[in-house]
Amino acid sequence: MRNITILILTFLLFACGQKNPEDKTTEIVSIDRPENQLEKYIQKPATTDSMCLKDIVKAKNDITNGKLVFCIPMGFGTHQLRQEKQLNELCKTYDLVFDYEMFGCVVYEGQTDGCYGAYMDKVIEDKHGKGFKEILLAKADSILLSNNDTIAYYLCDKRPQITGKDDYETTLEAKVPEKLSKQLKADIEGDLPFMDIGFYIDKSGNASSYFLNYFMNADSKSNQKFKDELFKIGVERLKAIKHWETGIVNGQKVNTENNVRVYF
Repeated sequence: MRNITILILTFLLFACGQKNPEDKTTEIVSIDRPENQLEKYIQKPATTDSMCLKDIVKAKNDITNGKLVFCIPMGFGTHQLRQEKQLNELCKTYDLVFDYEMFGCVVYEGQTDGCYGAYMDKVIEDKHGKGFKEILLAKADSILLSNNDTIAYYLCDKRPQITGKDDYETTLEAKVPEKLSKQLKADIEGDLPFMDIGFYIDKSGNASSYFLNYFMNADSKSNQKFKDELFKIGVERLKAIKHWETGIVNGQKVNTENNVRVYF
């Protein structure tokens, strides 16, 4: 579980670093303490590390009140667990409470995030044994797969994709008739409207049930009246793809809800 936590936290820091140039409210600074030392650090945190000390006190109080929390790091750029529902039910059988531990993009020098979860992890490991959290996560995944649930594409180990394409290549171009093209208004950069179209892919790679997730009108309200027509064109472009490589979870093909951005 420590390796999972380190991986998630590393991604959180990377995602936070990819900030919008116009965003003046967030900053990322270097962390003095490697995350793999957090377990040792919480045993004797710096007296000036008020954030960590406060989190440890909160964790101790929760445990005293009978609340032992199975924590998963969560922040900008991360998603909920695909097996959240199943894990929630499993936690109840062990008198655990499942929750996300929130991390912000602002890191304060000399202050440590994650001490609450690290303290909870230590108590859980002491009570249930080393690797218990990893075992429970894997069991929740197994239940998810056995239920044959539909999984969001971004929660798969390998996302669904067009044969021969990269699984992160999620854009297509659709040609619009000249008559319609002349009526569409471009934005100040010369770009026409685009839309995100959602649909489902079964384990055999067949797509179905297309729906509109998002429509960008290129900053022109006049383009709104062409939304339905553009959607039909976008769907026809997607239907031209006769077969999709399916999403993969734990080496198994799964039913997925996918999303593709279509530019016109």
